[in-house]
Amino acid sequence: MRVTGAVVVIAVLDGGSGADLARRFTAAGAAGVLIADEQVGIAEDLATELDRPGCPVVGVCGDVRRPSDVAALVDTAEKHLGPIDLFCVAGPDGERIVSLADLPDHLDLERLAELLQLVGEAIGEVVVPQPRRPVEEAARV
Repeated sequence: MRVTGAVVVIAVLDGGSGADLARRFTAAGAAGVLIADEQVGIAEDLATELDRPGCPVVGVCGDVRRPSDVAALVDTAEKHLGPIDLFCVAGPDGERIVSLADLPDHLDLERLAELLQLVGEAIGEVVVPQPRRPVEEAARV
């Protein structure tokens, strides 16, 4: 995986942390990093800490479980940093890095659907599925 010169998006799920990933990417020579966290202020504060000449870092609030938020992240990253090379998901049980080398420079609606599928698979890898309670038990809670 080539990091030098790459534009990276890090999406943080509740219970996860993108701080280590962001620090690793900026230290490894990424061209730019966008950090998205579900909690307001977390990504923005981290971006302020890590932003530097040669590697701008942008922080936004967003939830990659929502297709509209993924579309907004893509638009924001492309507007401020350029085409995305790596899309990362940091969850409570680990992290997953998806290379977008096979996707075109600009994500149209069809390619955005492919990205959403990759992000969904990545989320499944970093979040342990919760057992479902029987309907009767759930109704009593």
